[in-house]
Amino acid sequence: MRAITQTSYQGIDALTLMSRPTPRLSPLTVRIETRYTPVMPYDVLTETGQLKALRPVKLPIVVGYGFGGIVREVGGLRNSRLLNRPVIGVQPSGSHQEQILSTLPPLLFPVPQGVSLTDATTIIGGADAAYFAFKKSRLQAGETVLVTGASGSVGTYFLQLAQLFGVRVIAVGHSSRHRLLQTLGAQQVLDYDSPLDPQLSKSPVISQVIDLAGSATLLDQLTAVLGPVKILSLARQQYRAQPHQSFSFASGAISPRDYRWLLDQLAQNKLKAVIHEQLPFTAVKTAQHHLLTEHAAGRILLTYNQEV
Repeated sequence: MRAITQTSYQGIDALTLMSRPTPRLSPLTVRIETRYTPVMPYDVLTETGQLKALRPVKLPIVVGYGFGGIVREVGGLRNSRLLNRPVIGVQPSGSHQEQILSTLPPLLFPVPQGVSLTDATTIIGGADAAYFAFKKSRLQAGETVLVTGASGSVGTYFLQLAQLFGVRVIAVGHSSRHRLLQTLGAQQVLDYDSPLDPQLSKSPVISQVIDLAGSATLLDQLTAVLGPVKILSLARQQYRAQPHQSFSFASGAISPRDYRWLLDQLAQNKLKAVIHEQLPFTAVKTAQHHLLTEHAAGRILLTYNQEV
């Protein structure tokens, strides 16, 4: 079994493809044939050592967090109805590998009929983070929120959730993604390469900023223009806001019930997965570089076992 492994804190280009023993099935585990794993900023930050305080690890580790795959073996104490079912889930010990042994029943979710496994996999690290941010923000219908990093895997879902709950969105994104952001529900799209003051001059009162980009320069431009506003960041741990503004960083998880609800929204076409590209898992370095340099629209996925 092959796995993408981090052996140092030298970044993306130091990742290695290693062979590992296939773990043995136990009564409490489920063996999953991996089909997709999402490429996440979380991985890149771990690889460069920027998350040592939040995520202390002992190297080497398998990188990756979420996965989508097909259940191929079920332990005696697990639900036998999972056999040969498409599932998505979370693997804190690393998901970028050809097979996964899942030991966390609450974090393994069957994919509903009518939802592709490709789309369902984008929920991990995308829709789940967006839903966490939305709940944390306590935004109410009729309010206006400004979202930075809106075209990314989290932002594309946040826009849709806001529209679903009646919250108006002003999105900040690269000029190449403006049409997409409008399609996903943004009432106004700001180009961060142009002065923001005139773009915001006719905007409604913004009650909160959701920062998914983590750019201090962008936040500086926004806070210089905006009045009293709350800033909630999922991408930056610290920032000195203006005296009349507040800043907080949030990192957390949603409940299993929330994951099932998100899958149901995909099944009912109330949410749409946005996928930038799919690359073989052996091209993980290329995929992670694209995440940083290509203004990715939605999720980048690594693919496995596609010939099966």
